[in-house]
Amino acid sequence: MIRWFIRSGDDLLWADSKEELLGQHGEAVHPKSLTFIPASVRDNSILLSKDPGYMANLTALPRVDRKRLLHGNWLVRPSAGLLFKRQWFEVVDTAPDNHNVVRYWDRAATEPRAGTDPDWTVGLKMSRARNGVFYVENIVRFRGTLARVEETIRNTAQADGHAVRIILEQDPGQAGVAEVNYYIRALAGYAVRANVVTKDKQTRVRPVSAQAEAGNVKLVRGPWNEGFLRELENFPEGTHDDQVDALSGAFNSLLGTHKIFVA
Repeated sequence: MIRWFIRSGDDLLWADSKEELLGQHGEAVHPKSLTFIPASVRDNSILLSKDPGYMANLTALPRVDRKRLLHGNWLVRPSAGLLFKRQWFEVVDTAPDNHNVVRYWDRAATEPRAGTDPDWTVGLKMSRARNGVFYVENIVRFRGTLARVEETIRNTAQADGHAVRIILEQDPGQAGVAEVNYYIRALAGYAVRANVVTKDKQTRVRPVSAQAEAGNVKLVRGPWNEGFLRELENFPEGTHDDQVDALSGAFNSLLGTHKIFVA
């Protein structure tokens, strides 16, 4: 079937014929036609015979990418419940004695006031076991002033100990550099790094989403479990995503896929 469309701002407007679009939007528009022929990877027998591992690569993709590239569903988009499901996360009593542990901080500095719903400061502690399984061990989540944020980060570092690496998400611009430099000086004696975020939230979260679906991300039992799982399931449509950002930040830091800078 041939379909016709025009671009109006950021939107594509579709119709069954060129004449329909001209009648709706005037003679000044310039409709284009498009023919979509549906196919799947299974129709490409030559590719599959030359690269037997290609199907494995597709099935290992995060849920949204897999629906698009493996099943041909190009209408799917990231929505609540697609990137994370609570049944993917086994809750365990303790994590193994891991040496590869980070505490990732996504900071905010706004106190809640009547009629407002500001972001949260989140410090997520995550480890990676020798068998490749990841453990979310603890989450610190609160709202407060700059002074309270600094005090809580310092107190949490003392409680975690020097073996836990501290990763601070760095805001763009010179102000972000100056702020991270201040924290690194204030946390002298600890392994502190700054992470400069260069990708959008959904791109950053896809690797940990895929690992969670495979059962490779576990939660250590704690009072923070329910709020964490609820925020994950609501992403990207939920009101807040600070814990999601901290999760992807900690995961990618453990993998070494973030650009990490020492101030």
